[in-house]
Amino acid sequence: MNEPWVAWSPIGRSIGDHVCWPFRGRDAVTAVARPYVAEGLDRGERVTYVGEGDPSKLRHDLDGVPDLNEHLERGRLELVPVATLPASDPSVHPAAEVPVLAEMTTQALDAGYAGLRMFTDGTSRARDPARRAQLVGYEHLIDRFCLGHALTMLCAYDAVALRNSAVAELVCVHALAHGGLSPFQVHATSGADAALAGEVDVFCLDQLEQALERIGVGASGGKVVIDAADLKFIDIRGLLTLDRHAIGTETTVVLRSPPAVVTRLLRLVDLIALQVEGRP
Repeated sequence: MNEPWVAWSPIGRSIGDHVCWPFRGRDAVTAVARPYVAEGLDRGERVTYVGEGDPSKLRHDLDGVPDLNEHLERGRLELVPVATLPASDPSVHPAAEVPVLAEMTTQALDAGYAGLRMFTDGTSRARDPARRAQLVGYEHLIDRFCLGHALTMLCAYDAVALRNSAVAELVCVHALAHGGLSPFQVHATSGADAALAGEVDVFCLDQLEQALERIGVGASGGKVVIDAADLKFIDIRGLLTLDRHAIGTETTVVLRSPPAVVTRLLRLVDLIALQVEGRP
Protein backbone atom coordinates (compact mmCIF):
# COMPACT_ATOMS: atom_id res chain seq x y z
CA MET A 1 0.00 0.00 0.00
CA ASN A 2 1.46 3.37 -1.05
CA GLU A 3 1.06 5.68 1.92
CA PRO A 4 4.15 7.91 1.82
CA TRP A 5 3.10 9.81 4.96
CA VAL A 6 3.15 6.67 7.15
CA ALA A 7 6.27 5.79 9.18
CA TRP A 8 6.16 2.06 9.74
CA SER A 9 9.52 1.89 11.56
CA PRO A 10 11.78 4.26 13.53
CA ILE A 11 14.70 3.19 11.34
CA GLY A 12 15.17 3.64 7.64
CA ARG A 13 14.96 7.38 8.22
CA SER A 14 16.43 9.84 5.75
CA ILE A 15 17.99 13.22 6.49
CA GLY A 16 15.15 15.74 6.58
CA ASP A 17 12.52 13.31 7.89
CA HIS A 18 10.18 14.73 10.55
CA VAL A 19 8.26 11.93 12.26
CA CYS A 20 5.59 11.90 14.95
CA TRP A 21 5.54 8.70 16.99
CA PRO A 22 2.77 8.16 19.57
CA PHE A 23 3.77 5.66 22.24
CA ARG A 24 2.26 3.96 25.27
CA GLY A 25 4.56 3.68 28.28
CA ARG A 26 8.32 3.90 28.89
CA ASP A 27 9.14 0.50 27.43
CA ALA A 28 7.47 1.49 24.20
CA VAL A 29 9.34 4.77 23.83
CA THR A 30 12.77 3.30 24.57
CA ALA A 31 12.09 0.49 22.10
CA VAL A 32 11.75 3.21 19.46
CA ALA A 33 14.53 5.50 20.69
CA ARG A 34 17.31 2.92 20.79
CA PRO A 35 17.25 1.79 17.14
CA TYR A 36 16.57 5.34 15.95
CA VAL A 37 19.58 6.67 17.89
CA ALA A 38 21.81 3.75 16.84
CA GLU A 39 20.96 4.27 13.17
CA GLY A 40 21.96 7.93 13.33
CA LEU A 41 25.27 7.10 14.99
CA ASP A 42 26.00 4.41 12.40
CA ARG A 43 25.38 6.95 9.64
CA GLY A 44 27.77 9.53 11.01
CA GLU A 45 25.14 11.93 12.31
CA ARG A 46 25.37 13.77 15.59
CA VAL A 47 22.50 12.55 17.74
CA THR A 48 20.65 14.43 20.48
CA TYR A 49 18.30 12.54 22.78
CA VAL A 50 15.81 14.79 24.58
CA GLY A 51 13.65 13.22 27.25
CA GLU A 52 12.16 13.36 30.72
CA GLY A 53 14.54 13.14 33.67
CA ASP A 54 18.20 13.82 34.37
CA PRO A 55 21.11 12.66 32.15
CA SER A 56 21.58 9.44 34.12
CA LYS A 57 17.99 8.44 33.45
CA LEU A 58 18.31 9.39 29.80
CA ARG A 59 21.44 7.28 29.53
CA HIS A 60 19.54 4.34 31.00
CA ASP A 61 16.86 4.83 28.33
CA LEU A 62 19.51 4.10 25.70
CA ASP A 63 21.05 1.03 27.33
CA GLY A 64 21.82 -1.44 24.57
CA VAL A 65 22.91 1.10 21.97
CA PRO A 66 26.30 -0.20 20.71
CA ASP A 67 29.36 1.67 22.04
CA LEU A 68 27.09 3.98 24.05
CA ASN A 69 29.79 5.24 26.43
CA GLU A 70 32.23 5.97 23.63
CA HIS A 71 29.62 7.95 21.68
CA LEU A 72 28.82 10.00 24.78
CA GLU A 73 32.49 10.65 25.60
CA ARG A 74 33.29 11.79 22.05
CA GLY A 75 30.25 14.05 21.84
CA ARG A 76 28.60 12.12 19.04
CA LEU A 77 25.61 11.57 21.30
CA GLU A 78 24.18 14.23 23.61
CA LEU A 79 21.64 13.70 26.39
CA VAL A 80 19.40 16.71 26.99
CA PRO A 81 16.73 16.87 29.73
CA VAL A 82 13.67 18.46 28.14
CA ALA A 83 13.35 20.75 31.16
CA THR A 84 16.59 22.53 30.15
CA LEU A 85 15.27 23.70 26.76
CA PRO A 86 14.08 27.32 26.42
CA ALA A 87 10.42 26.55 25.75
CA SER A 88 10.10 24.48 28.90
CA ASP A 89 9.49 27.88 30.47
CA PRO A 90 5.75 28.49 29.90
CA SER A 91 6.45 32.15 29.18
CA VAL A 92 8.59 31.23 26.15
CA HIS A 93 6.84 30.34 22.90
CA PRO A 94 8.01 26.98 21.50
CA ALA A 95 8.88 28.69 18.21
CA ALA A 96 11.81 30.32 20.05
CA GLU A 97 13.58 26.96 19.83
CA VAL A 98 13.71 26.89 16.02
CA PRO A 99 16.85 29.11 15.92
CA VAL A 100 18.36 26.83 18.57
CA LEU A 101 17.77 23.80 16.34
CA ALA A 102 19.21 25.69 13.39
CA GLU A 103 22.38 26.49 15.31
CA MET A 104 22.71 22.90 16.54
CA THR A 105 22.35 21.65 12.96
CA THR A 106 25.02 24.06 11.74
CA GLN A 107 27.37 23.04 14.54
CA ALA A 108 26.93 19.36 13.68
CA LEU A 109 27.79 19.99 10.02
CA ASP A 110 30.75 22.20 10.94
CA ALA A 111 32.06 19.41 13.17
CA GLY A 112 32.05 17.02 10.21
CA TYR A 113 28.87 15.10 10.93
CA ALA A 114 26.43 14.16 8.17
CA GLY A 115 23.70 16.10 9.98
CA LEU A 116 21.82 16.33 13.25
CA ARG A 117 19.39 13.65 14.38
CA MET A 118 17.08 14.38 17.32
CA PHE A 119 14.71 12.29 19.37
CA THR A 120 12.39 14.34 21.56
CA ASP A 121 9.78 13.21 24.08
CA GLY A 122 7.46 16.21 24.16
CA THR A 123 4.73 14.73 26.37
CA SER A 124 5.16 17.09 29.33
CA ARG A 125 4.90 20.13 27.08
CA ALA A 126 1.67 19.01 25.46
CA ARG A 127 -0.46 18.46 28.56
CA ASP A 128 -1.91 21.97 28.64
CA PRO A 129 -4.35 22.57 25.73
CA ALA A 130 -3.23 26.16 25.13
CA ARG A 131 0.42 25.11 25.14
CA ARG A 132 -0.40 22.22 22.84
CA ALA A 133 -1.89 24.63 20.32
CA GLN A 134 1.42 26.51 20.29
CA LEU A 135 3.31 23.24 19.87
CA VAL A 136 1.29 22.44 16.74
CA GLY A 137 2.54 25.65 15.13
CA TYR A 138 6.08 24.89 16.32
CA GLU A 139 5.99 21.40 14.85
CA HIS A 140 5.00 22.88 11.50
CA LEU A 141 7.98 25.26 11.64
CA ILE A 142 10.25 22.27 12.27
CA ASP A 143 8.55 20.44 9.40
CA ARG A 144 9.40 23.33 7.08
CA PHE A 145 12.95 23.66 8.44
CA CYS A 146 13.61 19.97 7.77
CA LEU A 147 12.80 20.44 4.08
CA GLY A 148 16.05 22.24 3.40
CA HIS A 149 18.37 21.37 6.27
CA ALA A 150 20.28 18.35 7.56
CA LEU A 151 17.97 17.77 10.52
CA THR A 152 16.17 14.48 11.11
CA MET A 153 13.66 14.58 13.95
CA LEU A 154 11.41 12.10 15.69
CA CYS A 155 8.84 13.62 18.07
CA ALA A 156 7.39 11.17 20.58
CA TYR A 157 4.19 11.77 22.57
CA ASP A 158 2.63 9.49 25.19
CA ALA A 159 -0.90 8.65 24.05
CA VAL A 160 -1.74 7.26 27.49
CA ALA A 161 -0.79 10.43 29.35
CA LEU A 162 -2.28 12.80 26.77
CA ARG A 163 -5.12 10.68 25.29
CA ASN A 164 -5.39 9.82 21.63
CA SER A 165 -7.35 12.91 20.61
CA ALA A 166 -4.72 15.28 22.03
CA VAL A 167 -1.85 13.44 20.36
CA ALA A 168 -3.77 13.46 17.07
CA GLU A 169 -3.60 17.27 17.12
CA LEU A 170 0.19 16.98 16.92
CA VAL A 171 0.38 13.92 14.70
CA CYS A 172 -1.48 15.55 11.83
CA VAL A 173 1.06 18.33 11.23
CA HIS A 174 4.06 16.06 10.67
CA ALA A 175 5.21 14.95 7.25
CA LEU A 176 5.47 11.39 8.60
CA ALA A 177 3.48 9.69 11.34
CA HIS A 178 3.11 6.33 13.01
CA GLY A 179 0.05 4.77 14.57
CA GLY A 180 -2.92 6.00 12.56
CA LEU A 181 -4.27 8.49 15.12
CA SER A 182 -4.97 11.02 12.37
CA PRO A 183 -6.55 10.04 9.04
CA PHE A 184 -4.81 12.97 7.32
CA GLN A 185 -1.55 14.91 7.41
CA VAL A 186 -1.24 18.61 6.61
CA HIS A 187 2.45 19.37 6.39
CA ALA A 188 5.17 21.49 4.84
CA THR A 189 6.28 20.75 1.31
CA SER A 190 8.43 22.22 -1.43
CA GLY A 191 6.63 24.12 -4.17
CA ALA A 192 3.42 24.77 -2.21
CA ASP A 193 2.29 26.44 0.98
CA ALA A 194 1.30 23.08 2.48
CA ALA A 195 0.46 19.51 1.49
CA LEU A 196 -2.62 17.52 2.40
CA ALA A 197 -2.33 13.73 2.48
CA GLY A 198 -4.50 10.83 3.61
CA GLU A 199 -8.28 10.99 3.94
CA VAL A 200 -10.62 13.81 4.93
CA ASP A 201 -14.20 13.00 5.86
CA VAL A 202 -16.91 14.21 8.22
CA PHE A 203 -15.22 12.71 11.28
CA CYS A 204 -12.08 14.86 11.09
CA LEU A 205 -13.30 18.21 9.74
CA ASP A 206 -12.87 20.07 13.04
CA GLN A 207 -9.36 18.68 13.41
CA LEU A 208 -8.45 19.76 9.87
CA GLU A 209 -9.80 23.28 10.32
CA GLN A 210 -8.00 23.58 13.66
CA ALA A 211 -4.72 22.39 12.16
CA LEU A 212 -4.92 24.83 9.24
CA GLU A 213 -5.48 27.69 11.65
CA ARG A 214 -2.71 26.68 14.04
CA ILE A 215 -0.05 26.28 11.34
CA GLY A 216 -1.05 29.56 9.74
CA VAL A 217 -2.28 28.44 6.34
CA GLY A 218 -3.67 31.61 4.78
CA ALA A 219 -2.53 33.85 7.63
CA SER A 220 -0.75 36.18 5.19
CA GLY A 221 -3.70 36.44 2.82
CA GLY A 222 -3.43 36.25 -0.95
CA LYS A 223 -3.22 32.90 -2.73
CA VAL A 224 -2.49 29.67 -0.89
CA VAL A 225 -1.54 26.46 -2.72
CA ILE A 226 -2.17 23.10 -1.06
CA ASP A 227 -0.56 20.12 -2.76
CA ALA A 228 -3.14 17.31 -2.73
CA ALA A 229 -1.22 14.72 -4.76
CA ASP A 230 -1.17 12.32 -1.79
CA LEU A 231 -4.76 13.00 -0.76
CA LYS A 232 -6.62 9.71 -1.13
CA PHE A 233 -10.14 10.95 -0.41
CA ILE A 234 -12.08 14.07 0.50
CA ASP A 235 -15.87 14.48 0.60
CA ILE A 236 -18.12 17.47 -0.02
CA ARG A 237 -17.95 18.54 3.62
CA GLY A 238 -14.18 18.51 3.40
CA LEU A 239 -14.21 20.80 0.39
CA LEU A 240 -16.64 23.12 2.15
CA THR A 241 -14.34 23.19 5.18
CA LEU A 242 -11.41 24.26 3.01
CA ASP A 243 -13.63 26.84 1.32
CA ARG A 244 -14.79 28.18 4.70
CA HIS A 245 -11.20 28.44 5.89
CA ALA A 246 -10.26 30.36 2.74
CA ILE A 247 -13.16 32.77 3.20
CA GLY A 248 -12.32 33.29 6.87
CA THR A 249 -8.68 34.10 6.11
CA GLU A 250 -9.57 36.21 3.06
CA THR A 251 -7.47 34.01 0.79
CA THR A 252 -7.89 31.98 -2.34
CA VAL A 253 -7.00 28.37 -1.58
CA VAL A 254 -5.87 26.32 -4.57
CA LEU A 255 -6.09 22.55 -4.16
CA ARG A 256 -3.47 21.19 -6.55
CA SER A 257 -3.69 17.69 -8.05
CA PRO A 258 -6.49 16.31 -5.85
CA PRO A 259 -8.01 12.84 -6.41
CA ALA A 260 -10.45 12.41 -9.29
CA VAL A 261 -13.43 12.37 -6.92
CA VAL A 262 -12.95 16.10 -6.36
CA THR A 263 -13.72 16.88 -10.00
CA ARG A 264 -17.00 15.00 -9.70
CA LEU A 265 -17.88 16.72 -6.42
CA LEU A 266 -17.36 20.16 -7.94
CA ARG A 267 -20.52 19.59 -9.97
CA LEU A 268 -22.49 19.24 -6.73
CA VAL A 269 -21.26 22.17 -4.66
CA ASP A 270 -20.70 25.90 -5.13
CA LEU A 271 -17.34 27.02 -3.81
CA ILE A 272 -16.46 30.65 -3.18
CA ALA A 273 -12.75 30.80 -2.36
CA LEU A 274 -11.52 27.27 -3.10
CA GLN A 275 -10.13 26.43 -6.53
CA VAL A 276 -8.78 23.20 -8.00
CA GLU A 277 -5.97 22.82 -10.49
CA GLY A 278 -3.82 20.11 -11.99
CA ARG A 279 -0.11 19.75 -11.38
CA PRO A 280 1.91 22.31 -13.37
